[in-house]
Amino acid sequence: MANFDPFAAILIVTQFIVLLTFHEWGHAKSADMLGDPTAKNQGRMSLNPGVHIDIIGTVILPLLGTLFGGAFFGWAKPVPVNPFNLKNPRRDLMLIAAAGPFMNILLTFVILGGLRLVLEFTDFSPRSSLLHAEINRQVIRMALISVFLAAFNMLPLFPLDGFSVVRGLLPEDAARQFEKLMPYGMPILMCLIFLPYFLPILNIFGFLSDISYAIFDLIATIVGLR
Repeated sequence: MANFDPFAAILIVTQFIVLLTFHEWGHAKSADMLGDPTAKNQGRMSLNPGVHIDIIGTVILPLLGTLFGGAFFGWAKPVPVNPFNLKNPRRDLMLIAAAGPFMNILLTFVILGGLRLVLEFTDFSPRSSLLHAEINRQVIRMALISVFLAAFNMLPLFPLDGFSVVRGLLPEDAARQFEKLMPYGMPILMCLIFLPYFLPILNIFGFLSDISYAIFDLIATIVGLR
């Protein structure tokens, strides 16, 4: 129980909820821009976290995973999309799906870019103040969580965003064949998440963490933090 820290767990889950809110807003906003106002009409095109929270997927599971020192995954309420309102449903559904991960990458630029500006133009100094060091650590962690959300959601498994993105990129015949994998997406995802705890197989969280750190380092370099 060395990692049992309720305050730290609540802080991490709060960051997760904020980032997930922007992710879902990205889906809703892009759908509205492409001609489907369903999410907007249902009050889901909002940066109010309350309209996106699924109590189990957004709060309980992430909180339990963080409290007990393990990796966690979670989800928000899915943004409703009516494909009949879209001019080009196949293409537009791909763009709507991609908008969530894109928003998380954009947020990472904003978070790290903001940190660069604060370091450059204020007296903020993580090396000279324990408070500043802790704030810096939290900001860096939030940026990392944002990148990880993007990477995780781009896995090509239903119901993750990556499934719709891959389906939209494939030729029509191949896309129809790919759609046949939809019923197996969640079982495969659960196996990827939980089986590494029992069997020596691919650790999906380790794999995604490596990708996330690489993207994070690239963004940090671009904004001048490296």
